[in-house]
Amino acid sequence: MAETTIEKRKTPAPEMHWRWLPGMLIKPRKTVQAVLAEDKAVWLTPLLVLSVLIIAAVLVSAPIQRQIIQSGSNIPENFQYWTSDEQNAFLQAQASQTSPMFLYVFPVLSRVSGYWLIWLLTSSLLHLAITLRGSRSSRVRSSNLVAWAMTPFILRVLVEILVVLFARRLVENPGLSALVPSDAAGLKAYLRSVLSSVDLYYVWHIGLLLISARTLSGLSKSKALTSALVAVFVMLLLLGIPGFIGTYLSGISTTSRFYFF
Repeated sequence: MAETTIEKRKTPAPEMHWRWLPGMLIKPRKTVQAVLAEDKAVWLTPLLVLSVLIIAAVLVSAPIQRQIIQSGSNIPENFQYWTSDEQNAFLQAQASQTSPMFLYVFPVLSRVSGYWLIWLLTSSLLHLAITLRGSRSSRVRSSNLVAWAMTPFILRVLVEILVVLFARRLVENPGLSALVPSDAAGLKAYLRSVLSSVDLYYVWHIGLLLISARTLSGLSKSKALTSALVAVFVMLLLLGIPGFIGTYLSGISTTSRFYFF
């Protein structure tokens, strides 16, 4: 019998579409048309770049965070009036936070997973909203759009890296969180956590979703915009939950975004 040779077909590498990154910032409408013209998944590139930059941001921030902890500059007010047991417990907790797990591993995992979860939830909410209004757009197209609409977050992390490198300080009171006192409790604490997510880059992200909603859904302008706004509003409410829970459990102020733990 003649031997038959079975050739294994190599799976082609996914196209990364690097040119779309500057395109989303400079020519968003034209780039959105190109993104939505794809029927296959093309959402990997912006999320991959964002993840790599987050790792870089953690690497440059960790030494400053260690210095802050070791210098004691983050000791709370009225620390001298705490009991000795409370002071010892606080100092021991601070000492443990200078380990590589707390300085590198946990921040990378929490921030990377945070952004990916934002992409997953926002795309799911957007797809659900437009589907309920009568759109037959695929789930893949919603995932592609939301991923590329997160391009402004890449700029956000780049700015954070530059601030840390040149100003030698960490980014504090993100977004509009400074509008609410850091010692706020209850509903105000939740509002502070929500506002910490709202900055120029998040508004930019919302704008990209709004200008793309009609092309994505095929609905009328009013239906497309209202559907996108509902998805964005629900997502914004969800972003405030982790910081609020952290404040409720630990009694500390909500100064961190959902993706800036």
